[in-house]
Amino acid sequence: MTAPVRQESAPGVPAPDATAANATAADAPPQEEIHTLLAGWLAEAVLDPDADLSGPLIDLGVDSLDLIRTARRIEASFGVRVQLREMFAPGLTSAGLAALVAGRAALRGGAEAAPPGTAHGPVVLTPSQEQAWEEQTGERGQWNQALLFTTRPGIDPGLFAEAVRRVVAGHASLRLAVEDRPARRPRQHAAALDTDGPPGAALGAALDTVDVSELADADLSAAVALRCAVEQRSLDPGRGRVARFVRFDAGPARTGRLLIVVHQIAIDMVSWSVLLADLEEVYTALEEGRHDVWPAEGTSYPEWAQALAAHARTPEAEEQAEWWTEVARTPATLPPDHPVADPRAANTAATAATHREEFPAELTARLRAAARAHRAHAGDLVLHALGEVLAERLGESAVRVDVLRHGREETVGDNHLARTTGWFTTTVPVRLDLAAATPAERLATTVGHLAALPGGGVGHGALTRHGRPRIAAVLRAAPPSDVSYDFEGDDADTLPLGTLLPDVAPEPVGDITAPHWTRPHAVEVIATTEDGALGVEWWYSTALHEEATVRTLAARHRHALVTLVDALTGNGAPGAEAPTR
Repeated sequence: MTAPVRQESAPGVPAPDATAANATAADAPPQEEIHTLLAGWLAEAVLDPDADLSGPLIDLGVDSLDLIRTARRIEASFGVRVQLREMFAPGLTSAGLAALVAGRAALRGGAEAAPPGTAHGPVVLTPSQEQAWEEQTGERGQWNQALLFTTRPGIDPGLFAEAVRRVVAGHASLRLAVEDRPARRPRQHAAALDTDGPPGAALGAALDTVDVSELADADLSAAVALRCAVEQRSLDPGRGRVARFVRFDAGPARTGRLLIVVHQIAIDMVSWSVLLADLEEVYTALEEGRHDVWPAEGTSYPEWAQALAAHARTPEAEEQAEWWTEVARTPATLPPDHPVADPRAANTAATAATHREEFPAELTARLRAAARAHRAHAGDLVLHALGEVLAERLGESAVRVDVLRHGREETVGDNHLARTTGWFTTTVPVRLDLAAATPAERLATTVGHLAALPGGGVGHGALTRHGRPRIAAVLRAAPPSDVSYDFEGDDADTLPLGTLLPDVAPEPVGDITAPHWTRPHAVEVIATTEDGALGVEWWYSTALHEEATVRTLAARHRHALVTLVDALTGNGAPGAEAPTR
């Protein structure tokens, strides 16, 4: 969980400087205490209850996002930073990590980050931002992420406004503005935010309070839903309006609501846990009369964008060009049922539809067991089964799928991203080679390819968008795959709800995208787990594909996944009934 930086200041006077509190060796917790906490955190992330937690972290099967969360907890508890690449170091155990943390805790101190509210840029967009910006040729305002929460009764409006101000000041991505320059590449910058003014000052249009205290409960829900729909059309990244906090004040004795809408250009799903934890911590501190608490991220999002662009021109990144060029040659086209002159123009949010397949908890448990036995993640097996289906349909021995990854790769430069908000999610082309004879051999090829992705995959976008012209031209010549895949099961960040925002509210948040919004892929396959059961959603465009086509693909994927799990676990009754073509 993210923790704000605590700073000393005179009573009642905010301290705008985001330096870490100084500490001496005497302040550092014992290494044994650190090790006990680390072991507990890692045990939560390891799916196998029989895993030897004393072994190297890289061998525990812990997902990289779980290690990012562990890095957040380390910084929150001990005031030191550990990079993801350090945790993946060969041979590093939980005991070794505890020693590393203890050593840094004894030496920590001094300024590491810019003060909250500091301006950044202008800099280039990240590859994910730039590609998506180019795809959206129309009005780009309604293209958001949004969550609606219940709020506890009795929120102090002044303290809440100040808490929001500090959160916006502490996260550069919430202050982004995009400069769309004709015939030139767009740029982004983070505007400065005054941190010296009175509480709640300088927020501008970021915060609004709606008085619903006189409304009956039924009318309150209707009013909230209506306002949420309106707010989805309120953002404008060109003017730096990328975040809106709308608090519905239901009075001192009733549960209110808080809507947070952030433009997609400024946030990804992982960022929500950082944002919500900071809001909870800062408001609680202010309510307790502690005015020394300000959120502070490590590397700001504009700084990350600049680092990624610079990385694309390094020998290390350019060595990856041959790998990505070979992957780009792999077939990736799913023929539409309705040929159109411009499939991307026809593939809009207004034409989107979905089909969902639910898997029983028993199969999901066996899926995870099979994944552990083959040193893979459950999502790898779901992806592999998708490759089997696409290869069969296309009559190919290998297919290319665009896979969404978290993108917070600290292998680029000297960056600290565990507590940074922004759009880090990156789309990585993955080659699924299905030529091997047995299911286990084919899966091993897939798992090996995923493990070998250079730098976690961020180099592909960097080279494509910011590499030298010769390299960039080759990679950009390959169109994206028609199919994307995202596993949000064990990777999904649990929202850090607390006393301020105790739950997700029941009202709808409205349409997060405009009807003309261009969908990035013809078919998007999204796997999630809820209450221990796997679900796979198939999003598609009715302008390109018939429902029957997608249902058939989903059924064959279900059959392929069940058959794969049965083959890997030695089940005596392999596979479900084969679906018809």
